[in-house]
Amino acid sequence: MARVWSILIGYLFGNILFAMIIGRFVFHSDPTKVGSGNPGTANIGAVYGKKWGVITCLGDFLKTFLALLLVFFLLPGKINLAYAGLGVVLGHCFPVLNDFKGGKGVAVAALLALIYDLPAGIITLLIALFLIIIMKNLTIPPLVFIILFSGYELVKMQEAGVVFSLIAIIMAWQFRHDLVAFFTGHGKKVDILSTIKKRWGSKTQS
Repeated sequence: MARVWSILIGYLFGNILFAMIIGRFVFHSDPTKVGSGNPGTANIGAVYGKKWGVITCLGDFLKTFLALLLVFFLLPGKINLAYAGLGVVLGHCFPVLNDFKGGKGVAVAALLALIYDLPAGIITLLIALFLIIIMKNLTIPPLVFIILFSGYELVKMQEAGVVFSLIAIIMAWQFRHDLVAFFTGHGKKVDILSTIKKRWGSKTQS
């Protein structure tokens, strides 16, 4: 029963979409109707500016942290954190408060991995960052991260690995259109190194 409650608590927090809050209350627009239509960090950053993208990401981190913290105190047991994370991902990706139209769960999964298994989380996220840099793509690296993390946890503890595998499947489903675009050569390019160099150059000149 603790596992069910963990999922429900996570789902409740997951329904808080900071992308929707920022879009509606700051810019008076619906993030699902602008840009890529995804109520998440990347779309908010692309449409409203990187600052608001960062704020959205921090908001998603916050709700994930609070959900895990609550479960940690109310329902002791490390495995319950995995189920709570699954709940947050479900709430974020399929929020009942937003007609089940949510984000892709990358920020949620990233913080969940770091809290659940810090060494494995750091390593798999660094691999994803490396792939983002060389591939200039934001679709494949997040999926590689969660698949690698799930595989590692599956070896350590089958139940936890299955939970994280479910999270990987949910994320893959949310990325399905991006995957089609990537494999048909229409994926959006994101050059992080060039962006950093440009910003660094502008700062040194000023």
